[in-house]
Amino acid sequence: MGDLKMVKGMHKIVYIMLLLAALIGCVSAESWTGQVITNTSSWQISRQSTNLSMDISGYVEGTISPVERQGRVLSPYAHYSKDVAANGVTIKERTAAYQGKYNAEEQLKMRSRLLSAGYEINKPAGTSIWTVDFYSEWPLFINSSRSIDYIGRSINDKELIGNGEDNVGAAFLYNTKLSKEENFKLSTKSLNATIIATDDKILDAELDEDKDLDYGLNVHSTGIADLKFKQSSSHYVIGSGDYAILSDSEERYVGDYNITRKIRMKSDHDREKREDESWLPCCSEGWTDMNPLDKIDHSAESVFDCTCFRPLDGSPAPINSNKLR
Repeated sequence: MGDLKMVKGMHKIVYIMLLLAALIGCVSAESWTGQVITNTSSWQISRQSTNLSMDISGYVEGTISPVERQGRVLSPYAHYSKDVAANGVTIKERTAAYQGKYNAEEQLKMRSRLLSAGYEINKPAGTSIWTVDFYSEWPLFINSSRSIDYIGRSINDKELIGNGEDNVGAAFLYNTKLSKEENFKLSTKSLNATIIATDDKILDAELDEDKDLDYGLNVHSTGIADLKFKQSSSHYVIGSGDYAILSDSEERYVGDYNITRKIRMKSDHDREKREDESWLPCCSEGWTDMNPLDKIDHSAESVFDCTCFRPLDGSPAPINSNKLR
């Protein structure tokens, strides 16, 4: 009965991977989804994109003022929105302004390509552990700038720029005067995801992406200014649905402020190098980069017995009483 249950669980995982193959095989759909489901946990990733070249530029200058129409007076109002979503990249911008003087200018250049995507499944004979690798090379590049000059009754302006699990955002609310210059460059080139699982649960999941987000902001705010950013690691926290956070920040300023920000978040993962060097002992600082499958039921000290080994908490290395003399 136990053997039958194991076979059913194995078929469940293999079925999910075959479904992925069908999606990847139809590249014209311009999207792919990878999913691993076990008896107690799951992991999923989706990407969509297309072969695209896009250039946008715009400029507006004027006075937001009431307009009379057929005996009625329309309230003065200006609204702007922009949404971009492709290959894990998201850009959301919103502006709403009431009566006043309003100038805005923007430029955006975007290039994206579909090159390759796929997956590999490995289950060594005699083990219950599956290793599933997803890979994708769908490069995307964006160069964007936008400026606003406003003085009047009130303006609200919000933006959120995301690249994979990293993002940066800003919101300026209830400003009677706002001068803002924002620019950023972002790119994503490739990704590799490795999931290690048994039929019962996911043991480890890592998402390595070659990506870059370079963001700059110059602003004079006279209302509320909310600023934030988040950078995530490649390690998936099982059960949470999120990746471990490396750093994040939230700031709020109420009043009259001049604010300058410069943020760059970059990750560059070389999969081949990591696989070639994963066997290195801890004395060569290789333990933390080892394949998670090789770490199961082991520790750096028990495997290598290195005198130079130091736990991550900085405490002294443990002494192995079974060490040969």
